[in-house]
This record gives sequence, C-alpha cells and structure tokens, in this order.
Amino acid sequence: MRITLVISTLDGGGAERVAANMANDWAAKGWDVTILTTDFGGQSSCYTLHPRVTHLDLKSPRFDHLPSDWKRSAPVVGLIDSCSQSEREVLIPRATAILKLRGAISSTAPEVVISYIDRTNIRVLAATRGLGLPVIVSEQIDPHESFIGAEWELLRRRLYPQASHVTVLTEESLDYFSSLAGIRGRVIPNPVTPPPFSSADEISRQKNGRLLLAMGRLDHQKGFDLLLRAFALIAERHPGWTLEIVGEGPVRPYLESCVQNRGLAGRVRLPGFTRRPFDALRRADLFAMSSLDEGFPNVLLEAMACGLAVVSFDCPSGPRHIIRHGIDGILVPPRDAEALAAALDHLMGDEAERQQLAARAPEVTERFGIETIMRMWDALLFDCVKADHSRPAPGLTEHT
Repeated sequence: MRITLVISTLDGGGAERVAANMANDWAAKGWDVTILTTDFGGQSSCYTLHPRVTHLDLKSPRFDHLPSDWKRSAPVVGLIDSCSQSEREVLIPRATAILKLRGAISSTAPEVVISYIDRTNIRVLAATRGLGLPVIVSEQIDPHESFIGAEWELLRRRLYPQASHVTVLTEESLDYFSSLAGIRGRVIPNPVTPPPFSSADEISRQKNGRLLLAMGRLDHQKGFDLLLRAFALIAERHPGWTLEIVGEGPVRPYLESCVQNRGLAGRVRLPGFTRRPFDALRRADLFAMSSLDEGFPNVLLEAMACGLAVVSFDCPSGPRHIIRHGIDGILVPPRDAEALAAALDHLMGDEAERQQLAARAPEVTERFGIETIMRMWDALLFDCVKADHSRPAPGLTEHT
C-alpha cells in the first residue's frame, strides 16, 4: 500500500511522534510510506524514521514550481467561490500554498492520505478536493478545549464531511462532531511503543537522590508552572528529590524565572528536548503530568510502559482514559496545584505505594500497545481504499 502522511512539522511534538511511529510500523511491513511536512523548512526529523519512509518538505526545491494544470485545480477555486467572506479571508491568502500542497500530494501517488492536526487537516481537505483520493483526518487534541478560530471552525465544519474518515482519540472528542451531517468518525487511541528494555532490567536511578520527572513541549498548555508551584510546596519535605522537566519550547524563560522566584534553584533541571525519551523515563522514580488539556498523551503512556507510578491532572479527556485511578496512577482535580502537591507529597514519601502503582502501570501496553492500535488503523485503511467514496447516512456512524 502507498500512504502519504501530511503534518506541519516533525519537531518534538506528540502528534509528530505518533505520525513517525505509525509511518515506521507501516514501512516495516514493506509498504511505501511518505511523510510530507508543510512547514518544516527542510529540517531533519526529531524522531528516527525507518529507511523505507520518505520524508519530503513542501518548502524544498522539489516543490518550487506551482501547479500548471489549472483545470485540475478548479475544485479548489470552486471551493473558495462557495465559501463565506470570512472563510475566504482564511483561504485566499493560502490559495497558492494549498495548490502547491495539492501538487505535492499528487506527486507521491498515494492510495490513501492521512492528515494530522486541525488546521493542517483543513488545508489537506481543500487541497485534495476533487482528486478522488481517500483522505483520513486525525484530530490529535480535544477539540472541546482548543479553539482554532471562528473562520477555521467554519471551514472545518464545511470540509470534514468530505473526509473518508475523521479519527479522534476519545469518545468525548467524537461527540464534538456529532452535529456534522455526513461525517464518518472513528475512535482510535494513540499507540504506545514498548520501552527498549525489559521491565526485569535493573533501572539506573539518580545517584544522589530521587527523581520526579515531567516531559513535554514547554508551552502554556502543559502547565509546568503549576507543577513548579506544586513542587515548591513540598520540596522542603523531600530534600532528596529533584524535579526534571524534559522538553523545549517558548515558555522556557518564564519557567526559568519561576524556578528562581520559588527558590528552586538546584532542585529543578530543564535539560531541553531529547530524542531518547525512554532513557530519561528510565532514570525516574515518579512521573507527573500537569497539562491543562490533552488529547491522548504519548509521554504518559510511555511513562507507564516504563513501570512508573504517575500523577496527573484529570483533564477533560486523555489521562482519565489511560490512568486507572488508584490502580496504576493517581488523578487529581484539573489545574489544582495544591491537590497535585498533596498527591506527589504522598507518593514521594511512601515507596511501598509508589511501587504498588508502578507494578500495574505497564499493563497500559496491553490496552494501547502498538500492535493493537495499528490493527485498528490497518482495518480503517483497507476500508478506505476499497470503498467507492459514497457517503453513508448522515451522522457519526462508525465506532472502534
């Protein structure tokens, strides 16, 4: 099978990791897989790609020419003509880029196209209009919690019914699209890849104490300022513990100031992005997730797969679908730094309970293992390829 995955970048984000893992799995089966990035500027992937995966970037010289077949581009022009003025204000400045994307996707000769993340999904559906290609769009966040702009939302509601399928991570996300007639939705969680070491292996710990680990892009959505606030409340009670937040992003200066202002210098490290997350997870004794909202967080899956007890805010979706409260982790009220501090304080001081939760955590690989999840994706791909593109009765008619 020939598959083209479209995503804006291959930097250190969660959706990018999902795309890379999926591409690698299909490439390992001998399928022809292309990842087409739209805004990556020819950079190298932050994630290792299988040798059979072709990575192309829309801004590379390969795609410098504009489409010359304007007749084939007529469906895109027709779409713009049919839109409201507010929708046109989004599409017209991007028309050239959309036509370029159309040509780039066509050049990969895919049997099926998979697109990731809301605004990219909209551009891909506009670009592929009239090409007769099955297109699957993947929502990687909770749409209830992420406002993409009124004009973009109008376009999403106009174009998503054009997709062969819309995949979402949870039933709550599926419900967001329940009012869109003609849409075909399917719930497929993100997969977790097994750690590259056995759970029976001796795990290397910090030489001079215990490590509380968090990981993710350094931006407001990840709530690391709340984690720092929580850690500051309990740090004096646990002098042997250090907090490490692995990742990079725009709020690094703000987080560094929080470390200083809360008197945590020497107790908190911000080492930056890593291409080897499992190495960092292997060093940890406890994992914390402080996100304000999430889709289906890969790093939480991976932390649990590594046999870590985890504490997380109970976001509207995501962690609550992964953590079994009191069995393999702890959920606390969202955005409540004091509750987060109390849960961390308890587990940092109770090794027996920490180990009890950690012992059950790797069971996450049974529920969301890559083989299980990729079987869902394989079934969807084959359904799309053999379908005649006719629409079912309106509504969200398919669930997995």
